[in-house]
Amino acid sequence: MTLRILAAGSMLHGARACAAALGNIEVATDHGHNIRNAVGRDAVDADVVLIPADMIMELQSEGLVRDPVPLGTVGIGGVVRLGSLMPKITIMTELRDAITAADAILLTHAPTGDHLMSVIENLGLTETVVTKLLRFDTSTALNVHLAGRSDNALGFGPETEIRSAKGVGWIGDVPPEIQIALPCAAAVLASTKAPDIAGAFLKFLQTDIAREIFRHSGFR
Repeated sequence: MTLRILAAGSMLHGARACAAALGNIEVATDHGHNIRNAVGRDAVDADVVLIPADMIMELQSEGLVRDPVPLGTVGIGGVVRLGSLMPKITIMTELRDAITAADAILLTHAPTGDHLMSVIENLGLTETVVTKLLRFDTSTALNVHLAGRSDNALGFGPETEIRSAKGVGWIGDVPPEIQIALPCAAAVLASTKAPDIAGAFLKFLQTDIAREIFRHSGFR
């Protein structure tokens, strides 16, 4: 029997690497909130889900998942095209200067993108950014677009998705006062038809090998 895993984007690359290490596992992806809602409607074709930890806790309280395993946290930071300028963004003055100087600002429509829009507004840079802002449905789409540009554009997204993308480079965390460290977790669906295999996978996620896989993908 093939184990079916459904992972949010920030957990996808760690999940795929773990699946490759074990074999006979299918990994699909969707936005975390879509996965959470689908599980709530009993409309998901999976045995294990990897999504934000608060969503796992909600689903567990509803009796829809069990045996949660924490995976760590994912931070957000900056991304640029390989070969372009590498601005510093680790303190607020650097971040402000980098946003102002960039040829374009790239954000997602996910909560992290909305958060960065609030930061831009609080910095008084809304008018500066409005003519050069591009937003994308996913971090994958953002990174693909950024890799194909020829200017000094600056994007923001989860570290795990930036590190796994081609043609772009991680430039560091956003400043601590605006950082979002998103806790993530895995759990077995109560509806799984492969409880033994699913349980074995969650046990693997607790091993040093699996934790190193997720750390390498950008998890803290």
